[in-house]
Amino acid sequence: MKVVILAGGYGQRLLPITNNIPKPLLPIANRAAIEHLLLHLTRMGFTDLIIQLHYMSQAIIETINAMKLKNIAVDFIIEEKSLGSAGCLSLSKHSLTEPFLLINGDILFDGDIKEAISQHLLNGNMFSMFVKQVEKCASYGNVRVKDGQIIDFIEKPISGKEISKLVNTGIYIMDPKLLKYIPENRYFDISNDLIPLLLIEKVRLHAFHLDGYWIDYGTPRRFAKLNFDWIEEKLNLPIPAVQILPRIFLGEHVIINNNVKIVSPVIIGNDVTIEEDCVIGPYVSISSNIRIDQGSVLHHQAIFQKYTLNNENKFVHNSIKKLSKEMH
Repeated sequence: MKVVILAGGYGQRLLPITNNIPKPLLPIANRAAIEHLLLHLTRMGFTDLIIQLHYMSQAIIETINAMKLKNIAVDFIIEEKSLGSAGCLSLSKHSLTEPFLLINGDILFDGDIKEAISQHLLNGNMFSMFVKQVEKCASYGNVRVKDGQIIDFIEKPISGKEISKLVNTGIYIMDPKLLKYIPENRYFDISNDLIPLLLIEKVRLHAFHLDGYWIDYGTPRRFAKLNFDWIEEKLNLPIPAVQILPRIFLGEHVIINNNVKIVSPVIIGNDVTIEEDCVIGPYVSISSNIRIDQGSVLHHQAIFQKYTLNNENKFVHNSIKKLSKEMH
């Protein structure tokens, strides 16, 4: 089964960091986010991938090509103008002749979905959505399910107007016959346009409950949560770093100078230098190619080249030379 990954969004809710880094390339647990997603898919046996791109597409292509995935076919489809999460499928419909898996590029999950796919195909479903129960639905697509079928859907409901505790995870199985509902060369969104249209057209929309960990990391708060959940080992996905002590992970070529205290959980990326007299942690994620100045005190923060996501879930601009002053 082909997998289509939607990776063309602007990541506006993650500004200003996405001015410089497209959302799929945000560093999480010592890798670009989309690398984790691709590796999880390939571990489940998916070998035929289509990546839908628009914003900063070349950087994403270079990152994926550098992964050198073996025995995996990757086709990049670039939108010249933004067509939305459904509209972009009109560009790849020539390749989508059989049921396919469709995944938002700004999610991560650790569950195995192969059995659900088998059930989808066995039952002859046209459209299946993976759903997850959460406490607060206001920033997600809210789903009402009865007897395994989606009977109502509201995108980002007003607080107090939720129709259930189930939300759309951004993982779908689609029959190519549904592509006829997507207009050519026009912006068309899955949640705001396609799903409501399919409900009006009485297309049966099936729901599968997604097991395991799942997150849409499209906001600063959830992006911070993902970083910290990972170093707390709440995800059943590997971290490409060495665990030197419980919940303390180091990448390659890390230099830690004298009198540095590291308080778990912490993950430190590749080619990081930490100068003397620093306190790192708890809950710190440092991406690659960073120098932490002498005397810095970091806690509850994700550190990038140009920005720090602080303990208030706000991106603070920094220069590497001023980290020690800005991080206290």
